[in-house]
Amino acid sequence: MRFFCFTSLFFFFSSCHVMAGNFKVTLVDSNNDPLPDMVVYFQPLDGMVLPVSNKTVEIGQLDRAFTPYINVMQLGSSANFQNKDDITHHIYSPVGENKFSFKIRAGQSQRKDDFQQSGEVAMGCNIHDWMSGYLYIVDTPLFGKTDAQGRVSIAIEQQGKYQLVVWHPHLEIENHSVSQQVQWPESTQVMIKIPHKMGKNSEQKNEEDFDFLSDY
Repeated sequence: MRFFCFTSLFFFFSSCHVMAGNFKVTLVDSNNDPLPDMVVYFQPLDGMVLPVSNKTVEIGQLDRAFTPYINVMQLGSSANFQNKDDITHHIYSPVGENKFSFKIRAGQSQRKDDFQQSGEVAMGCNIHDWMSGYLYIVDTPLFGKTDAQGRVSIAIEQQGKYQLVVWHPHLEIENHSVSQQVQWPESTQVMIKIPHKMGKNSEQKNEEDFDFLSDY
């Protein structure tokens, strides 16, 4: 993972007590345009231990596409795959310690809570091979995704040093991520300009416009 210098906005507190609040992150590209759907998370440093989030991430299949295209969850929590189509999907991830494969019939769901390691999980469908999506697994409960304005606000309670990491599967840099250290609560807001190119999201559409049989 590479380290970069960013422009930060700092707010200072006179108290040394732990202060719960939100850390606000804004992401823009080299033209100062907002970067939406970027995964942002805070990795605690200096031996700090944070609890496992009990939040379940919902990964839908709708109109023969993954929705949303990018999901994020903490290692140790659960993902719920929900087929909202009227056809069967065969969801899979082919490589690594987190590989899996299962069918989900129309209107049904499949819960998965046995992911083995953090990192990128690329997903597809064996029946509809144009379908693609990503699940990014982090080892911290402090995570989120930027909105259409490139902004995300993440609640932090414990004072200390954190590694702020930004990830996107199509960010054209090693490990698809950039990072910097921040100190909470001395720093509560940061604007990051990411100069690296962003590849386009895969278009989840059958190029041949071929309709599968209703059983699939």
